[in-house]
Amino acid sequence: MAQSTTGEIIDGLWRFEALHPEWTEDEGGEDGWEQQVAWWALATSRGLVLIDPLVDDWDTLDRLVADRGGCAGIVRTCHWHQRSIPDAANRYSAEVWAKPHSEDERALYAFDRSVGEGDELFDGPRVVDVERADEIALWLPRQAALVFGDAMIRTSAGELRVCPESWTQPAGGAARLRALLRALTELPVEHVFVAHGPVVLGGGGESLRIATS
Repeated sequence: MAQSTTGEIIDGLWRFEALHPEWTEDEGGEDGWEQQVAWWALATSRGLVLIDPLVDDWDTLDRLVADRGGCAGIVRTCHWHQRSIPDAANRYSAEVWAKPHSEDERALYAFDRSVGEGDELFDGPRVVDVERADEIALWLPRQAALVFGDAMIRTSAGELRVCPESWTQPAGGAARLRALLRALTELPVEHVFVAHGPVVLGGGGESLRIATS
């Protein structure tokens, strides 16, 4: 069942929503994305990990970070999700973890620690390389959840889909991306969470199989 919600949606994982300040009507449409996007905070034994933060309520986040033992780090799933990352990194004295992109982009979208396929971050989240420029997804074993930046989206009705073919694609195109995502069905996926579209709890494995078939 699709639902729009924020807060701790499953144990140790918080979902936030915000209006993207750079959105224009040109971003909308069948192959576009809505102005409201989601980002995440994950509890770990080292503190809270922020995933693609786009913060419109710093007081609430400050309290959550303090309650969870500080900010362990920030993960950027792709350079176009820079969002509030510089501000959050400065505010919480936190390092940024991201996949390297081109030399030109590194100067614009700096990070502290490089990540790659299969890397384990902090005390559990694992990196999934979806090969769309510098984009990664995250597998959260404790929550049995996949978290995507842009590679997968949901319709307003909650249907999981691979991102439109007009969006950035890996070498090999949409077929390669679909194959990479289909391989994730081998994981014991209970939930699939996306930045673009409503939150849906449960049914992750089946929805992922249908979306990538």
